[in-house]
Amino acid sequence: MKWLTTIIRDETRYLLGGKVPLLLIIFFVPLLFAVLFGFVYEKNVVNNIPLAVYDQDQSSLSRQLIQMYDDTERFNIAVYVSDQQELEEAINDGTALAGLQIPRNFSKDVKGGNASNILFITNSANNMFGNAAISTTQEVSRTFAVAVSKSMLQAGGILPDAAIHAAYPVQLGVRILNNPTTGYSSFMLSGLMMNGFQIGLMICFAPVVVTELLRRRYSRECPSVYILVGKAVPYWLASIPAFFLALAVTVYGFDVPMRGSWLDAGVLAGAFAFFLIGVLMIFSACCPSRELSLQAPMVYIMPGLLYSGLSWPPFSMNDLAYAISFVMPMTRAGDNLRDILLSGYAPTLWGDCGAMIIGGVISTATAVGIFSFRRHFGGLRSILHRMKKGGTPT
Repeated sequence: MKWLTTIIRDETRYLLGGKVPLLLIIFFVPLLFAVLFGFVYEKNVVNNIPLAVYDQDQSSLSRQLIQMYDDTERFNIAVYVSDQQELEEAINDGTALAGLQIPRNFSKDVKGGNASNILFITNSANNMFGNAAISTTQEVSRTFAVAVSKSMLQAGGILPDAAIHAAYPVQLGVRILNNPTTGYSSFMLSGLMMNGFQIGLMICFAPVVVTELLRRRYSRECPSVYILVGKAVPYWLASIPAFFLALAVTVYGFDVPMRGSWLDAGVLAGAFAFFLIGVLMIFSACCPSRELSLQAPMVYIMPGLLYSGLSWPPFSMNDLAYAISFVMPMTRAGDNLRDILLSGYAPTLWGDCGAMIIGGVISTATAVGIFSFRRHFGGLRSILHRMKKGGTPT
């Protein structure tokens, strides 16, 4: 145990030493992600989508419909056009991201009880505003149709309450749980902060194991497991307060609700960091240089956000994508943290924490084996060189 204590002390000094302590990176990167992406999603919903209008009817009823679009926060009328070509050009050149086309005889057809089709065009190159525009135009069109039908029925002598029930016989009630504003801050910010958390740990810890192989500080008498565990402990301990700081900024700085337990979030972060450090140990133990030890884990870390289920649910992935996501720490952490924040309870929290702890133990054991082999026999190039000379890698 003396070896272990010494290594922990030495690595802690390294983490805290220098003109710019390495510890600051562990704190700074997740905090930076929370702040930068918090500013991006500060508006929380997509509003003020520029709308081009082509009104062929030029009637009081068509102007009433246009006013309903203009009254929503979702749309901002950017331009009125005089023909179909101008409408399409306005969308193609970026003047507008959506277009509303009202046909000729719109008012006449509606008042005569005939169907009249308005056309809504949207540029959905970015689904964020494409989906928002489509959902809002459906709501506006439904509201407008009910209002017109009610007015026509009242004009025929039907009382207002009866008219509204006749115009809208089936009324839909919607109850949105956990994220009632459907805001993007609540939806994405915690996951992006968690991604910054793992990147900060990667920057600091990834070169640690290979550095010991290249610049040996401890004699061969010191067990390999003591070296790896002793080096990992200070980084794991530093990661927990770094996580809580970034989470506090996310909750109190950008109004993401915290309906669950801070303790549950801390347990999740601890298991996540443990698994991640174990994986980084493997990369570091396999790499021939410090530079490559920082680059190689990016192949594993960076897709983690995509495969985590934060933006695309795992049950909609194909089998290969699901298998990849299964071995990534973010898959076990991202959704659980969001559930803790928004729902107050994460149903799979303890199972996923257990899986991450098991993954961390397996990863650490694998890294210890690779590290021990390289400590005693050298790298692959050294082994091949010895075998070429007729020796054995012993």
